[in-house]
Amino acid sequence: MVRVGLALYGYLPDPWCAVALSSRGLHLEPAMTIRSRVSALRRLSAGERPSYGRRRALEREATVATVPLGYADGYPRRLFDGGAEVLIGGRRYPLAGNVTMDQLVIDVGQDDVAIGDEVVVLGRQGDEAITADEWAERDGTISWEILTRIGPRLPRVTVD
Repeated sequence: MVRVGLALYGYLPDPWCAVALSSRGLHLEPAMTIRSRVSALRRLSAGERPSYGRRRALEREATVATVPLGYADGYPRRLFDGGAEVLIGGRRYPLAGNVTMDQLVIDVGQDDVAIGDEVVVLGRQGDEAITADEWAERDGTISWEILTRIGPRLPRVTVD
């Protein structure tokens, strides 16, 4: 008998498992992507503190992008403290403020980001990838917990 729950998502419980699989010519790749879109953009001055708690000041003038996804969807609040990033246009951008129930605020600096641009919070975009293992490390937990936190508000789309 084999418990394959985590493997269905393309993750392994321990690095030694990857070695065991590769010795047999096998490997797993993460199968889940969580996407959203930029819903708002706002230009802020250096020193302004976006989001609840006003915990971190912007180091420079920047545009912040609002993304309609938050901890009610399974995005861990602690990722802000852990230095989490999202992908927009294949580039990594840091969170600019606390994770809220329904929104993320992203520091896109001076880059040309538009309302409607795709935002990948978990998965691959271009040459970059953000994995459940990365979230788990930043959140001080394990990838199982990350994957089981994904809430029912997010639609599931199966792709061949």
